[in-house]
Amino acid sequence: LLFKYILVRSLRIEKSLSKDPVAFEVCIEKDLQYIEGALQTEEFSLPEFQATYLRFIIKSAFDHFVSVHTVMAEGVAENI
Repeated sequence: LLFKYILVRSLRIEKSLSKDPVAFEVCIEKDLQYIEGALQTEEFSLPEFQATYLRFIIKSAFDHFVSVHTVMAEGVAENI
């Protein structure tokens, strides 16, 4: 799971295995590093990870505004 951002301080990623986007559970919660004036990249390794939906919650920031540039998840789609 790849996440590229600017000014995000704290991030929570939740997943749901339901057919509808409900019943989310926390799978990652992390405080991120700040590098002034640079696009930051965080890569999360999630072996044996299953999800139908992902929800990204920006809990706090280093400024009033943040930007998310890329969210990329790789995997195999299976019929549920």
